[in-house]
Amino acid sequence: MNKFIIKLILLSFILTLTIQVVAAAEIIGLQCDHLVRPIGIDNPEPRLSWKMNDDRRGALQLSYQVIVGTDSLNLTGKLNVNFDSGKISSGSSLVVYKGRALRPFTKYYWRVLVADKDNKLVSSTISSFETGMMGMENWRGTWISDRNDVDTRPAPYFRKVFNSGKQIKSARAYIVASGLYELYLNGEKVGNHRLDPMYTRFDRRNLYVTYDVTSQLKQGKNAVGVLLGNGWYNHQALAVWNFDKAPWRARPTFCLDLRITYTDGSTDVVTSGNDWKTSLSPIISNNIYTAEHYDARLEQKGWNTIDFDDSKWKGITLRASPSRNIVAQSMHPIRNVEEIKTRKLRKFSDTTYLFDLGRNIAGVSKLKVSGPEGTVIRLKHAERLDSSGRADLSNIDVYYRPKDDKDPLQTDIFILKGSGEEEFMPLFNYKGFRYVEVTS
Repeated sequence: MNKFIIKLILLSFILTLTIQVVAAAEIIGLQCDHLVRPIGIDNPEPRLSWKMNDDRRGALQLSYQVIVGTDSLNLTGKLNVNFDSGKISSGSSLVVYKGRALRPFTKYYWRVLVADKDNKLVSSTISSFETGMMGMENWRGTWISDRNDVDTRPAPYFRKVFNSGKQIKSARAYIVASGLYELYLNGEKVGNHRLDPMYTRFDRRNLYVTYDVTSQLKQGKNAVGVLLGNGWYNHQALAVWNFDKAPWRARPTFCLDLRITYTDGSTDVVTSGNDWKTSLSPIISNNIYTAEHYDARLEQKGWNTIDFDDSKWKGITLRASPSRNIVAQSMHPIRNVEEIKTRKLRKFSDTTYLFDLGRNIAGVSKLKVSGPEGTVIRLKHAERLDSSGRADLSNIDVYYRPKDDKDPLQTDIFILKGSGEEEFMPLFNYKGFRYVEVTS
């Protein structure tokens, strides 16, 4: 019996060892400009990279060959491809595209062939990237805003209803904003990004973001909505950095191209322009540096849906492009990545509570609450506490130069509409904090 067990263990060890020795290399982690299967690429010479997964002793890459084309089936036979690097004797795992000029709004497929330590050819799976505008001249939409000035506090809504008369094959939304935005189609938020677009010097460069919105459109009537925030473009709070005096400062504005491809091969582009309408939103104040104020009594339910009555909404105003350099935002976006539950809760009174997350974060707080209409709730965010255990902002408020007490630092304000449980989470702001002091 013991001999039998020993033989089984020995056989298992030999089989395991054999499998480990003959395990083949594989090519993984294919990326274009350090993104996985990106859409909306503007770079005329994108960087294509990969990783070699090979646990064998002495593993290395002897050579590589990268092939790019618009037809995935042609990559194997290398027929009519846009770029073929040829066999390159190198251990490098990044190559710059040097093929035929990339066309806008086009999906490209690519693969890499690698020779491993035994000079055995190993092929990756096929990956892809999709180009975006590839130039200012390809934009069809017009920059629009509402008719308010830089000192207007409420954030503006924009909407338009349009018709897609044929069966949809694919659709892409291209949106660029000076300020921040939230994009909606048929009542649903597009994408999972936060605080888009990223900060630039807005009078010199603007970033646009591309979304695959195929699943959110339908044949027939559709509604598109945009909500704009100030961000770094219209800095209304006063602080030592003087962003309120920035040369680019203006009321937030945006431009949108919604490009639809139908199953018959034809295309249509829905754009921002004179046929849009606008209204003020329940976000009565928003500042990237201080906080966000939201009055739920001002909500317009269904504002971004087809059947909403916008007869009381106003016309838009046309704006010039803030810069002559609009390029793709090719980077990993800001997202909600973790929901942190409260570690400790301290009650000071029936109207004041302190929530402790247990660690410092960069993010926002989410509140669910019920109460009478008009109840004002303040959420004060801090990194430390004072001697009495209350939220203490003295380590950061020295940089703030408020002219009144209407926009307290790191303090969201939520005004209830009084209809059951209500939820609030700011859209156009983030904070550094561990503690949230909630008062009403």
